[in-house]
Amino acid sequence: MTRTLSRDDFKVQRFIGRGATGNVYLAHDPAGRPVALKIPHPETQKDPSLQRRFAREVQLALGLSHPNLVKGFAGKAFGEDAFLALEYFPEGTLADRLKTQRPTREEAIAILRQVAAALLYLHRLGIVHQDVKPANVFLRGEVAKLGDFGVARTQEDGGTNERAGSPFYMAPELFAGKEATPAADAYSLGVMAYELLTGRRPFTGQSYEELLAAHLTQAPPRLKDKNPAIAEAVMGLLAKDPERRLSVEAFLKALNQPDPPPAPAEKPKEEKPKGFFARFKRRRR
Repeated sequence: MTRTLSRDDFKVQRFIGRGATGNVYLAHDPAGRPVALKIPHPETQKDPSLQRRFAREVQLALGLSHPNLVKGFAGKAFGEDAFLALEYFPEGTLADRLKTQRPTREEAIAILRQVAAALLYLHRLGIVHQDVKPANVFLRGEVAKLGDFGVARTQEDGGTNERAGSPFYMAPELFAGKEATPAADAYSLGVMAYELLTGRRPFTGQSYEELLAAHLTQAPPRLKDKNPAIAEAVMGLLAKDPERRLSVEAFLKALNQPDPPPAPAEKPKEEKPKGFFARFKRRRR
């Protein structure tokens, strides 16, 4: 019988980063496998809402299984020794990569396919991620995985309108205080898709208020792509009205459509000789 691992079974190597509910460390499990070990902040342990948020992340990370979701290895949801051990990604996140290098179009589409597949899996289980953005997409070679379930909404969370997510990627209805649905995740995916394919976000602002106004009222600049189906699909994800917004499933179908063949090159037009040479040519005929 496999022994349940505790926090003390992991050997901490170094600090990686600070999250909303806990610090993350590079650690090794008893078999020597590197993991990302998340330990709650002291203030998390004192705040019931933050405790529930950390517990939700533990439960989802250990309970979900999809090739494009970050895998949880072990964890404890509550208590002074609460923790969560996750897959470690030495390459970091998509946000880290975007700081130094924009992915090629082919790489961007491959990443979007994987994130969309992960979201479709969550939505079919009645789960809304609520924080889809490059900082929550983890990379290992050509593999992309969606992580960080701290603010995810499950069917059991019905009736709580806790607003969460980054203002750069948040759906208009969330700014208006409405409930998060799969359509909100679709919008966030659309913002990320636009950013990956163009190198810029569709909406910008120097303050929360400016971003709110942009998401609620501004139309994004038209996206151009050699595959019209993909360009239209991204714009469909960015629809202001969640009822008219393209679904993640429909977006994934558009991503899987083959690119149209390149247009045939036009033959160069033969220039007619002019002046003396034109008369000479006519005489020879």
